[in-house]
Amino acid sequence: EGSMVGSLEFCTGKLGARMILVLGHTKCGAVYGATNAYLAAKKSETAGVESALEGLLLDLAPVAEKAVADMGSHTDADEVAAHAVRVNVFHTIDFLLKYSAPLREKVKSGQVEIQGGIYHLDSGKVEFMGRSPQQSTLLSTNLGLPPSMTREGGRTSGYGPSARGEHGVRTTVDSAVPAEEALKMLKAGNERFAVGAPLAK
Repeated sequence: EGSMVGSLEFCTGKLGARMILVLGHTKCGAVYGATNAYLAAKKSETAGVESALEGLLLDLAPVAEKAVADMGSHTDADEVAAHAVRVNVFHTIDFLLKYSAPLREKVKSGQVEIQGGIYHLDSGKVEFMGRSPQQSTLLSTNLGLPPSMTREGGRTSGYGPSARGEHGVRTTVDSAVPAEEALKMLKAGNERFAVGAPLAK
């Protein structure tokens, strides 16, 4: 998530891009998979993650949850997943506005537009959805970096050591650590990667 935000900040800052189009597409396997995983977990009341794929799909659980809330719990899973594609477009726009002060400022000043759309695979047409319904509210937020880039960010399940370096991740500006601690950090990072968790608390 941090690389997505950083790339868009670079494009709108250094390259002068004036439009960000968050484009979802119909029959999106990730969103359909996340919706089905969410519905299955809700039925069985389990929340365990057993694979890296499940960990990645878990990141889309809020999208699936909102789609179910919008459509009703008795709606067909495919209909809920199709709606979740739309929800995910606005969820992504909202994320950008929430966690990027430079993007918020450019949107506020009218230098940049963030719009959503859906590419329909069957027809090849793009349906433009416009701005996020939450845009005016989100423009007044003061959040900083995406959660995975902060010390406090990442999943709440507690992978890895709590110290993450000055910027939430270790970089060359951070002091050296003993070999044993470095090995523990590497091992914890590998475990996070295996379940799709970006950074730990």
